Amino acid sequence: MAIPSGYRPDGASARLLALSEQLASRLGRVSVGDLLDGLGRSALGVGLMVPALLALIPLPGPFGIAFGAVIGVIALQVLSGRTRLGLPRFLRERQLPAGPVAIAIRRFAVPLRWAERLSRPRRLLPLTGRVARVALGGPLLLLALALSLPIPLGNALPAIALTVFAIGFMERDGLAILMALGVSIVALVWTVMLILFGAHILDWLWTITRLNQMF
Repeated sequence: MAIPSGYRPDGASARLLALSEQLASRLGRVSVGDLLDGLGRSALGVGLMVPALLALIPLPGPFGIAFGAVIGVIALQVLSGRTRLGLPRFLRERQLPAGPVAIAIRRFAVPLRWAERLSRPRRLLPLTGRVARVALGGPLLLLALALSLPIPLGNALPAIALTVFAIGFMERDGLAILMALGVSIVALVWTVMLILFGAHILDWLWTITRLNQMF
């Protein structure tokens, strides 16, 4: 497959496009295991980014808990030293329609391409090595917990931090990891503030909104 203009040949977005092209030419269904194998070393980062981005969408229901649980499972695998996303057998063998999956992957590659333009592979490489990844499992677990809490205004910052982590993992960009750690600190402090003073913060925001409407 020819890589379209604007995509870096060695980038995760280009690998997603190639996988999308393969799936589009298939009839029937594809297993989750085959899909993850096709993503290769990008599977871990994509596994973090997809639920984090979905958590930014204001969906009704306890979706934040579900997304947080998925990220928590991934974080535990990072703590164990895994470099690729592993799933139980019953999940790996689950079948998905190849056509819709190909379309979804292709659409996901577009915003990832823009993220790759801002990153630089193998920058501050020790921060993306095996030892560093294991150490990062702790912050990922805390962010997963923050994401799963049913707190108004509580999902955005943890989701953004997880998205930057995902880019750092996929691109092996240590600066992105440092940025993600910084956003994580802000996100966790904000979560604690919402837990302790959430009612007061919401009242203050409501008051500001009413004043803006009046004037």
